[in-house]
Amino acid sequence: MTGDTWTWNGTNWTQLSPATSPGARTDAAMVFDSATGDAFLFGGYAGAYLGDSWNWNGATWTQVAPSLTPSARAGAALAYDPSTGDVVLFGGYANGSYENDTWIWNGVTWTQLFPPTNPSARGFAAMTYDPQTKNLLLFGGLTASGTVGDTWAWNGSTWTLLTPTSSPPARDDASMTYDAA
Repeated sequence: MTGDTWTWNGTNWTQLSPATSPGARTDAAMVFDSATGDAFLFGGYAGAYLGDSWNWNGATWTQVAPSLTPSARAGAALAYDPSTGDVVLFGGYANGSYENDTWIWNGVTWTQLFPPTNPSARGFAAMTYDPQTKNLLLFGGLTASGTVGDTWAWNGSTWTLLTPTSSPPARDDASMTYDAA
């Protein structure tokens, strides 16, 4: 486990040595927040579950410490929602328990949302934004019962279970991104 910071310029990787950094960890959630122009990192595991929030502006890591924050966890799903300008966090795992809570980060504060339905408690799910539907899509993950392969849409206020006619097999620790092609 390392706590390195590296940047990619389109051709090469460069290791940076910022004065402060989040520190070594596994299973943190990280996303680019185009509203702020920063990368945003939450949580992870480093011998204990972490619940810290960090911004990376391309040169400096800054820890943000709002008064309200999601509980410490690893394996949370995190995605930027350009239709609302918020970063959305769902689920995760800590201390033998999976979560099914939904939080938004607006660049300054965390707010827990209480939608009428939620995906089952899980960690290590994949989540991305779909600009065609203007929804976030959540797929798969690991639950207390095992790996799942369900697909959910988040419209900014409600989770909806989707029933696609075909779907990848159940999986966890996967990655997902939108492709316009």
